[in-house]
Amino acid sequence: MPTLAHRGMAMACGALLFAAATAFAQVPTRISGTLTGSDAFETDVITFSCDGADPCVGNFALRAKFVECNNAITFADVITITGLSLAAPGPISGTARFANASFEVDGHNGVCTTSPPTGDVIFTFTGTWNGTTATVTFNTGNVDSPIFSGTLKVEGAPPFALKVTASIGTTATVRADITYRAQDVGSAGSVYVFAVAPITQVLPSLLKDAGPAMPPLAYAKTRDGKETTVACVLAQLNGAGQLQQVSASSLQAFVTGVLGSAGQSIAVVNGVATAQIGGATFYVGYGANPQSMISGGVNRNVVTVPAALECKPSPPQTGWWWNSTEGGRGYSIEVQGNHIFYAAYLYDAQGNAQWYVAAGNTSIDGSLFTGDLLKFAGGQTLGGAFRAPGAAQPSGAITLAFSEATKGTMVWPGGTVSIERFAFTPAGLNVQPRINQPEGGWWWNPQESGRGFFMEWQGDSVDIAGYMYDDVGNPVWYLSLFPTPDILNYTANWLLFGNGQTLTGPYKPAMPINSNVAPLSIQFTSSTTATMTLPNGRSTQLVRYRF
Repeated sequence: MPTLAHRGMAMACGALLFAAATAFAQVPTRISGTLTGSDAFETDVITFSCDGADPCVGNFALRAKFVECNNAITFADVITITGLSLAAPGPISGTARFANASFEVDGHNGVCTTSPPTGDVIFTFTGTWNGTTATVTFNTGNVDSPIFSGTLKVEGAPPFALKVTASIGTTATVRADITYRAQDVGSAGSVYVFAVAPITQVLPSLLKDAGPAMPPLAYAKTRDGKETTVACVLAQLNGAGQLQQVSASSLQAFVTGVLGSAGQSIAVVNGVATAQIGGATFYVGYGANPQSMISGGVNRNVVTVPAALECKPSPPQTGWWWNSTEGGRGYSIEVQGNHIFYAAYLYDAQGNAQWYVAAGNTSIDGSLFTGDLLKFAGGQTLGGAFRAPGAAQPSGAITLAFSEATKGTMVWPGGTVSIERFAFTPAGLNVQPRINQPEGGWWWNPQESGRGFFMEWQGDSVDIAGYMYDDVGNPVWYLSLFPTPDILNYTANWLLFGNGQTLTGPYKPAMPINSNVAPLSIQFTSSTTATMTLPNGRSTQLVRYRF
């Protein structure tokens, strides 16, 4: 079979979408994306993330599959984007450099191998930024190269700096160099290497290492994105280069000692047969112990090993969640970057509306959150003057594990509960936003902390919850779910429910207590600002809550 010349990874990326993490974030801290390109000879998938505004420096991973070869080839190195300015809406342009991306591929008997790289690939991009998103075209001027397109998004800052180099053919070698956060240098800690892998690729956990079972962090998907029922589980490589299932508490350290300013070079995978680890996504992280590394979110994705089934954990959608067999209680969830803010609305033992919150860092690509469930009391009522709530009351531990963007598992004092996104209108979850639609998620008045509002639009309706306190200081929540003919002016009323399911009790359907607690009027002045008129005639200025 003749030599297959890759001709460098020349990319002409068309119609790429930059999704801003917030409307106020004009300069990105982290950009991540997935690109695909193909021609008559090959199909390529590129994932990358970079940190900083200009330049934006990070890592990319390329998976190339040639039609003449049975195996795919993956390698990783450094990406540098320069000239990208999102300071104001308008045209944008710049250059991107993919280090060591020019190479050739040799194929023999259906197996592809790569020659050493011969240089970098540099291309230019142009596009238009509208203040929230941008479409961009990339071009190297090489007419023989595939055209790449895909989606990109702006995220929060990563937990630590990371550089990855990888070569994955019939065997896999992956190295990662991490730089510790300034506040961690000089402290004692351990570095961990672990994977999220298809359970079909993983040996059972050892009895001596058995710990609390973690819910699936994803379900494996085929290369073309089709869902399967194969669970993705936490694993580490054993001495024989095989993946073995572990619990969070039984993760073994790669190295332990004082965290130095020079960082740490890590052999993530060292010459392991790709077939043994195919479909696994590898991570590196560090902390005082494995639990703090996981709960603090101090870990990063290194590389996904290509296979027919692949595990790629991802964060949940922002919006309303519920268990469809437990109507009457539900969950408000928003993710911003690598942070989550969660609330549960339910009932106390006397049947009164009650709520809990949890917030903190997410882990493992946003798919996992572990933290404390908190209760507050003594704060501001719906129509009353500002009154600060009392100190948080710990109410147990909570784990949220999202197997996909719309499904997950919640472990809390009430047991293990399957949760999913709540479609509250026939339009469902995939409806396109209306023109001038305000942002969904958490809203508040910064001068009135302790009280907040969660909003989500679906089609012609909006579902709003107010989390606050009653006249004697008990936590209470109100709902309002009505059509919104005018997307910028909402007029309806607050509803109160009661006598439903408690935190730890069996299911009991809730009952409407008051179908007109008070009128509700909101005038949105932009996608992130609004004026809410309260029952006593006074108004409060709301803005999106950035956490």
